[in-house]
This record gives sequence, C-alpha cells and structure tokens, in this order.
Amino acid sequence: MARYYSSKAIVLSALKYGDTSRIIRLYTDKFGLVSVLINSISSKKSSVRSSMLLPLTLLEIIHTYRGDDKLDRIKEAKMDLTYSAIPYDPVRNASALFLAELFGKVLREEIENIEKFNFVRSACLALDTLENLPAAFHLSIWCKLTFYLGFSPDVNQAKMGDYFDLKDGEFLSQPSELHPYLNQGTTKNFIKAMSWGFEGPLIMPKKERKDLFDGLLKFMNIHYDGFGNFKTTPILRELFN
Repeated sequence: MARYYSSKAIVLSALKYGDTSRIIRLYTDKFGLVSVLINSISSKKSSVRSSMLLPLTLLEIIHTYRGDDKLDRIKEAKMDLTYSAIPYDPVRNASALFLAELFGKVLREEIENIEKFNFVRSACLALDTLENLPAAFHLSIWCKLTFYLGFSPDVNQAKMGDYFDLKDGEFLSQPSELHPYLNQGTTKNFIKAMSWGFEGPLIMPKKERKDLFDGLLKFMNIHYDGFGNFKTTPILRELFN
C-alpha cells in the first residue's frame, strides 16, 4: 500500500505526457525536487486542476514519495495561496516564467532544505505583492540564489571600484588577468542586487540590467554544470524595452 506525505510545493514546470496527462516538477519543503505524474488532467475526478499547473503556483499536496527520480502521484491538492497580481500583470507573469525556469535549472536535489525552500517561496510572494516591482527584481533573486547554491561571494568584503572575478568569486581592486570578470559598474550593480531586501528602490537602467544578466549567465555556467541559457529571456527583454 502506498505511503502518502503532506508537503508544501511550488510548481516549476508542467510537461505534456500523452493527450491528457502531465509530468509536473515541484519543489517541496519536505523532499526538495519531486516529479509527479497526473493522468486525465481535464477530468472532473482529477486531484489537480489545470489552473494549478501555472509556473510558481503555491500548493499543498498529499503525495507519494519514492525517490531515485521515480514519478510520484498526488492524492489531494489545494492552493496554498492564490496570487492576486501575477496572473494579471504581464511583467510579473513574464518574471514568474523566468524565475520558474531559473529555479528549474538549479533546484535539483531530492533532500529537505527548508531555508532554500523558504527563500524560493518568499521570492514568489514578493513578486506577487510588491507594490512597485523593480525592473531588476528577477536579477536580485538570481543574485541571492547563489547563496543557497554554495558559491555566493561575501559582498561585505567588496569596496567601491572593485571588479568581480567570476571564476574565483572574489572582489579585486584590478581586473583579473586570468579569469572573466565583471567591470566596475556591473560589479556595483551585482552588489546592489545582492544586498536589496525587497524594500525600497532597486534602480538599474536597461543597459546595466543587460550587462548584469550577461555577467550572471557567465558566472552560473562557470560554477554550475549544464546551466546553459534561458528560453524566457526574449519575453523579458520585449516587455522591458
């Protein structure tokens, strides 16, 4: 007889499987990343409604857990919290797509990590509830996420005018001669985005946001195997142009 567990979960992606089934990747507070198979998603008897499968949806689920990349099943599901802004605001919605893709790239472990889960959930809630969403919000979340991935620099050691060495993860007074680095302006914005606490302004012009995005992409591909590129980037750039 299957054993069931109760978890809070965040939807990362939904992949069509056959005509009516979906494979859902969820990030949970109890087991980290899990994948579940949902049959007959459009059926009235389905435990999960199609509206629950949007990126970053917050759920409470009763589910099996078998580990070892095996597909689990959901017995019951309900909304943990219903967003009031993300579904109706194109900028927030595009940011949710980007963050879901970002989280899907790096949240791979099948272990409990409450601190990391709470950070991801708080990012989702901030995206929905902040009155004035900065254009660089997604970049700040990306910067902060490196702390939970184990290669975040100590921004308290940075000084005005430093360069950030992307390979060694250190702040330097001169550009690195051996490794790729962020220039002084982008390093300053990296520190700003890393230090922003979901309150107050986070001002970063479009060109500077692009430079930071490109720098973070290099940083991740140096330190995180198989990170690659983003499919959602063109959507963000179109909205922020």
